Amino acid sequence: MNDQSSSLSHRRTLADQVYEIVRGQILSMELPPGTRLKDSELAETLGISNTPVREALRRLEEAELVETEPRRGTFVKRLSLREVEGLYEVRNSLEVLAVRLAAIRADNALLGQIEEAARLHLSAVQRGAVDEFLEYDRRFHGLIAEGADNPILAHMLISLADRIHIVRRMDLGRWQDETSGQEHHEVARALLERDGEGAARIMENHILEHKGRVLEILGEAEASAGATH
Repeated sequence: MNDQSSSLSHRRTLADQVYEIVRGQILSMELPPGTRLKDSELAETLGISNTPVREALRRLEEAELVETEPRRGTFVKRLSLREVEGLYEVRNSLEVLAVRLAAIRADNALLGQIEEAARLHLSAVQRGAVDEFLEYDRRFHGLIAEGADNPILAHMLISLADRIHIVRRMDLGRWQDETSGQEHHEVARALLERDGEGAARIMENHILEHKGRVLEILGEAEASAGATH
């Protein structure tokens, strides 16, 4: 977290700014799962007091990006096999509902933005621009949530988005992501045709494929960790 203090301003609270800095480093894997976060060290690096750092860490814990272990400290959260499975079960239900509603409720301009996000995502995959295609992946799904025109649904999907982003970083394979990009394009085309059921089938397949690959990766990691103990 070098030279981060220069990025802090007085336009937002210090706790807000620390939250965004640490959140960004967690999402980029600069702070990978299991990293210990010491409030005193963060405060010293940022040139501020411990109080806003503690507030930021509390909010990150509420967002389920960090966890505090009694007598050990605060760590970037590790997602277990069971948690990821639960996360994808909820995500699948919400995303399929969102795409069905977006086919009915989204206006043509928003559907055009969804198609554009799908195109840019696939282009970034083909160029191997990891951060870019993850950004467009998130934008694609976010626009569909917007198109569903259901604030409660949108809020629920936003609450999952950071953890989904972290899980997506576990599942970075060129052919896999090109398939994902093609599926985004197919969802967008179905939405433009107002084919909600077709879009829902593609979306469900898209999410369940990701779920299967991520669970396999985590299962192998857990088995490997168990073998070393």
